[in-house]
Amino acid sequence: MAKITHRGGWVKISSLNKEDKKNYLISITMFFIGAIFWGIHLTSVDGVMGPAQDVDPTSTFFGIIRLFIVFFWSMAVYFYNKFLKTQDELFHRYSYYIGAWGSIGFVCFGMLMSIFSPYLGFVVGFYECFLALCIGTFIGGFIFDKKYLRNE
Repeated sequence: MAKITHRGGWVKISSLNKEDKKNYLISITMFFIGAIFWGIHLTSVDGVMGPAQDVDPTSTFFGIIRLFIVFFWSMAVYFYNKFLKTQDELFHRYSYYIGAWGSIGFVCFGMLMSIFSPYLGFVVGFYECFLALCIGTFIGGFIFDKKYLRNE
């Protein structure tokens, strides 16, 4: 079974059996490859990284890049689900916990950004709300670690 490490932020890969390790590593690899294409896509839209570059966002190039994102992230989800099906109740609870806290982060931090955005001169978009979801997910992992894994 997967061991949760780094204060709820990571899975100890050496704790996995051969099949789980394969599925988990393929999932992470597919996610990171998709993230590279996601970074290329970000150059064509306004967001956290500033205004869009001087490119045609509807070009064939960016269409192919977006298809690669969907493909690689779909494969990442497929292999992560294969990995998740073989894990114990604690790991399932961990997955639900960080997902719920990600949603809380999306609502709370996203709402705060939205409230303060007129005063700070920026527009809240998808990427800012995604950042809020990531913050909530990390907080959830930390709280899960403290509540279920640490005996302090």
